[in-house]
Parts: sequence; structure tokens; C-alpha cells
Amino acid sequence: TQTLAGLKDFDGKKIAVSSVSVHDKAVKEKLPHSKILYLDNYANQIKTLLDGKIDGIIRDESEAILLKSLYPQIDYIQEHLMNYDSAFIAAKNEHGNKLLAELNEFIKQSEKNGTLKNLRDIWFNTYESKKVMTDYKNLPDINGVIKFATDPEIPPFVYIRDNKIVGYDIEIIAQFCKEYGYKLKIEVVDFGGLLASIASGKFDIGGGGIIITNERAQQVNFSDPIYKSSSVLVYVKQNNLNHETKEVEINKADSSEVKSVKSWFAEFIQDLESSFERTFLRENRWYLFAEGTLTTLIITICAILFGTVLGFALYMMCRRGNLIANLFTRFSVWLIHGMPIVVLLMILYYVVFSKIAISGIWVAVIAFTLTFGLSVYSMILSGVRAVEKGQTEAALALGFSDSRAFFTVILPQAALHFMPAFKAAVVELIKATAIVGYIAVQDLTKMGDIVRSRTYEAFFPLIAVAVIYFILAGILNSFTGMIHNRLKPERRKPADILRGIDTRKE
Repeated sequence: TQTLAGLKDFDGKKIAVSSVSVHDKAVKEKLPHSKILYLDNYANQIKTLLDGKIDGIIRDESEAILLKSLYPQIDYIQEHLMNYDSAFIAAKNEHGNKLLAELNEFIKQSEKNGTLKNLRDIWFNTYESKKVMTDYKNLPDINGVIKFATDPEIPPFVYIRDNKIVGYDIEIIAQFCKEYGYKLKIEVVDFGGLLASIASGKFDIGGGGIIITNERAQQVNFSDPIYKSSSVLVYVKQNNLNHETKEVEINKADSSEVKSVKSWFAEFIQDLESSFERTFLRENRWYLFAEGTLTTLIITICAILFGTVLGFALYMMCRRGNLIANLFTRFSVWLIHGMPIVVLLMILYYVVFSKIAISGIWVAVIAFTLTFGLSVYSMILSGVRAVEKGQTEAALALGFSDSRAFFTVILPQAALHFMPAFKAAVVELIKATAIVGYIAVQDLTKMGDIVRSRTYEAFFPLIAVAVIYFILAGILNSFTGMIHNRLKPERRKPADILRGIDTRKE
């Protein structure tokens, strides 16, 4: 392999960093000619690096050591890009200041008695069996509950093992809560929204390898440092071979050394079995997919039910030409449908409901209920307009009331027009829920990302997520299809058609 002198060998190369980190500034300073790519997901960074699509990624040195132990082809440049301290964060308010004062007292004492050094020795090595966690789920509620926000995709600071959130930061906060009489409640939040959720006061403390910077200190307060580290450039050694050398080596390769198709296929199957075991069986990770699927179903079904009721209610308020109701509904359609759903989610979670103790799941339900409900309103409106006015006039001429004419004559015909669009909207809704991981919701997609952050593999986690979405969409599509079929006139029984009509012969 080509000998690497240091960081200068990567100047002008493609380097990936997280958009929510501060590593891009260090890359611009040390490698000014490099092309920076922003990849937020840790597993995506590693997979892209291993696939040779980028030349390097910037990670904490402890993460680089872990990756080097897992992948023999991975190495890192020991020259540091930047040195930094990581710490916990709390809101700039009275409650946050009180907790931070207690936490800083605990950190100082832990540094003095060697507890933190011992924890660093345990968590920042490759011996997983030594990483024993404090049982934080059964801590007594003596002085209240601390809501701790974190993103469990940053090992060894925070990650999921045996379906439980563990890590260096988690062990510190667990020991703090145990000593100071707090019950600990951990909430999963995407790292991009972590500072905002703490600054708004939605959570008490945040952690997970958070680097102290002056800019971040304008939003939140930092605790005393709990870890001092450096960022390094991680690369794949085989990617630094000279391409011409590769071609010569291939041409000179003895034919006897070329693997047969049979041996290659056997090795491929063995790799698949190993990947399957790591993705689903090890640490019972299948449970994460099951839990994420249930969360996705809850959000989707609630949004469909509540959204259908909302859309129908809006139409009923507007159908007789009420000026205020029509103006309000049209403005809502313009506002909600003109906004990306992920932006609506974050506005509701971090702004509208920032001071309210409401679960991220129900914030997602509210967001998707609004979008789906307004879509249902538009569907009903277009479906009713497709029914000829003569139908209403004929029903009124027969003595039907306005309401009875609508529900008996108009709505069944309108439903035939808007049901295909309703079916498509249901399928689109369940796929749209894949973005709820931006707030504190561990849905199916987020669980897949968490598993990938532990296995560093993409195939089975992504395929599993895609298959589950496909199955869920198929089930909901079949259910709405059954409703559509029951509305078709040819499926109506003669007794139903002639109901209310005297068919007796004189």
C-alpha cells in the first residue's frame, strides 16, 4: 500500500462530516482544497467510506479506534484536526441552572475520586463485557424526574445494546441521578434537534458527545467537561492504493488464486448469514424493528382516523358557503400544504408545543392529522363537484331534506370519485411518517438507523425497513380498497336500492 505522510495527503480529497458537528471548520482550515460532503448518519458515513465513494470521514479519536478494531481495512491519521471538550447541556433558565450546578458538583467530585477516569477506561475500549451499566430504569423518584435527551447513534458516548440505551454519557448521568435522588427518563432525539429541544426547555439535560463551542453556548449552558478528545481523519487503506498498481497486480494474479464461482457464492451466503445474525438476532435487535413498526402504525392509523374526521368536518362547515369557515379552510390548506411536513413537525415540536409535556408521537399524530385532514377536505370537495347538480335537485324535489339528500344521494356518488385519491393518500401517509425521527420518535426508520449505527451495515437494516413499509402499505391499501368496492353501485343489493319504495302489487 501507499505510504501516507499525514493529513496533507488528503488535501483535495472528498471528506465527509456531520452537518451538526463542528468538524467542517477544522477540515476547511487543515485541508482547504478538500471537498466537504455532509452525511449526518454515522452508519451512512462508514458505509459510504467502505464503498469507496469518499476518501475519509472525520470522527472522534475514540470512535476511530473502535472502527479500526472492527475493520482491518480501516485506519486513521493520528495527526489531530482539532482538540475539544465534550459536556452535558441544560437550558438557560432557573431549573436548568439548578440541575447544572448539582451536576458540576458531581463531576468535580467524580474527577477528584477517580470515578470519571475509571469510566473512561471502561467505555473507551473494545471490551464490551466490561461495560456494565447502572440500572437507571428503577431509580427512585425522591427529588423529581430528569428528562434526559440524547441521540443513541454516537458510540461509545451513547448507543443501544440489548435494546437498552447505554454509553459513557448515560452511565455518568445515571450515577448522578442515583446519588442526587432523581428518577431518570431518557428520550431519543435526533442530534440535529438536540440543542433546540434543550434550549426550549422541553428536556432538562442533554448529552452524547456534545462538543463545547462558543456558538452553542449562546443557546444552552454547558456543564464542566466530562471528556477531552480530538477529531481525526478515518480512511480505508485499500482506497489509497495507486490505481495503476492495482491493475498490474490483477493482471499478474495467478489464475489458480482466482476464486471459483462456487466458493464465492458460499462466502457470499456466509456473509449474509452473519449479517442477518448481527442485524436481527444479536442483542434481540429484531425487537427494535417490532417496536418501531408499532410506533409507525400508531401514528399512521391515528392520523387516518382523525384526519378523515377533520377533513369531513371542514367540508360540512364550508359546504353551505359560510364565509369565515371557507376563508379559514382555504388559508389552512395554503399554509399546511405549502410547508414541507418535516418543517411542520419541527415547528409543532420545538415551537408550538415546546413548553407542553406532550409525547413526540402525539405531535407527529397532530402534524399528519392536519396534512391528511386538509387533503381529505380537498378530496371530498372535488368528489362532490363531480356529481351533477341535477342529483341534488331531484332529491329535493322528492321531498328529501338538504342533509338527507347529501348523505343519501350525493355523498355515496362523490365517494366513488375521491376514493382512488384517498387510497393513494393513505399509502403516501405511511411512507411520509419516515421523517418523524427528526423529533423524539423512535419509528421504524429511526430504529433501522439505530441498528445500522451498531452493525455498520446497510443491507439487512434497510431491506427490512423497506419490506415492512411495503407490507404495511399493502395492508392499508387492501383495507381502503375493500371500502371502495363496497361503495360501487353494482355491489348494492336490490333490497337496499328499493328501500323505502312500496313494491307491492295492487
